[in-house]
Amino acid sequence: MRVVNDWAGQRPESRPRAVLTIGVFDGLHMGHQMLIGEVVERARRQGASSVVLTFDPHPLAVLSRAQAPEALTTFPQKAEILESLGVDVLGRLEFNDALRMTPPADFLRDVIGSKVSLAEMVVGHDFRFGRDAEGHIELLVEWAKSQKAAVVEFPLQKDGDVVYSSSHVRRLLKMGLVDAAAVSLGRPYRLAGTVVPGAARGRKLGFPTANLGDVAQLIPGPGVYAARARLRGEIHPAMTSVGHNPTFANQYLTVETYLFDFNEDFYGERLEVDFVSHLRGMVKFDGLDSLVKQLQEDERRARRKLAEKK
Repeated sequence: MRVVNDWAGQRPESRPRAVLTIGVFDGLHMGHQMLIGEVVERARRQGASSVVLTFDPHPLAVLSRAQAPEALTTFPQKAEILESLGVDVLGRLEFNDALRMTPPADFLRDVIGSKVSLAEMVVGHDFRFGRDAEGHIELLVEWAKSQKAAVVEFPLQKDGDVVYSSSHVRRLLKMGLVDAAAVSLGRPYRLAGTVVPGAARGRKLGFPTANLGDVAQLIPGPGVYAARARLRGEIHPAMTSVGHNPTFANQYLTVETYLFDFNEDFYGERLEVDFVSHLRGMVKFDGLDSLVKQLQEDERRARRKLAEKK
């Protein structure tokens, strides 16, 4: 898959003939994946390139920072998932004030038409575009006709009575329901960050943990989770604690991951954590002995859960 971060200087003759979709696609949940699958399939049938244009950052981060949702995926995570879905080209569109103020007709010409030779465009049922979301499906269809292209409206996708949506995934994660979130995502929720120094209490207790810092995504609700940690290209069984460590009266939220059977230092390195299953809520323990006993039980349960969900 080719990733394009800067479209400047692209010559008209180099524009790919494309089946295209455009959106934020935060989380790339199952509904998104079904739409992307439609794009990839249509492109293959026509001998065209499948192209996904995605906004980064989230438009609400520019329009109204106070209302901007916490991100479910980083751009590199989106790229990894889209490549696994068979997408040929991923284009990053920086959402800034200039793009925000682009009239709909100019958006179609300059944001889409300048990048691809459009064969088809697949959009969600509520797709809007351009300044103040003034652009509507009828305008898009008329413009596509002028390009000798077609527009396909992709219907809402559901899991039973629940519509797949990023907001639904966020609600589940904030409640700690990572198992249910994984159903909507089609995979465990993944949190990325950099390993930073902590209080080193876990090491003294026999459970050395990696403290995740520089996190730019939604952090699941407080609790202890069975997890898989990705470090240096390898996957390690693990468990992760999210919370304020009530036993030690912490005043700040921490995300601490204990990698099973792994004792190397990796401060400053990138770590990704897949939240596989919720084990328990946060508890204040009377002393270190009872805490260690519970951590031992947590590890046993986490290993069982991970073995069940390979």
